[in-house]
Amino acid sequence: MAHEWDERFASLLTAVLPPSARDAGLTPDLDLKKAGLDSLATIELLVSLEDEYGVEFPEEVLTGATFATPAALWRVLSAQGAGRAEAGPLAA
Repeated sequence: MAHEWDERFASLLTAVLPPSARDAGLTPDLDLKKAGLDSLATIELLVSLEDEYGVEFPEEVLTGATFATPAALWRVLSAQGAGRAEAGPLAA
């Protein structure tokens, strides 16, 4: 099944998950908390996503629901303009 997100997103997300979750693979409805995404990993992921896609997550979307599943996180990231940043981070 094709996923709705790009390879950069998958790489950044799997990098902050424990090895057992990485081996299981990402699915749209994977419970990220049960997969091992703790608070420290969430912050690391947030910073990585903002840097990679050249976006900033507004405070109001920094909720448990945003980081609940890969699909939820990708939807919020896309709403911040990630789809327009396909070439990578914004040039400095």
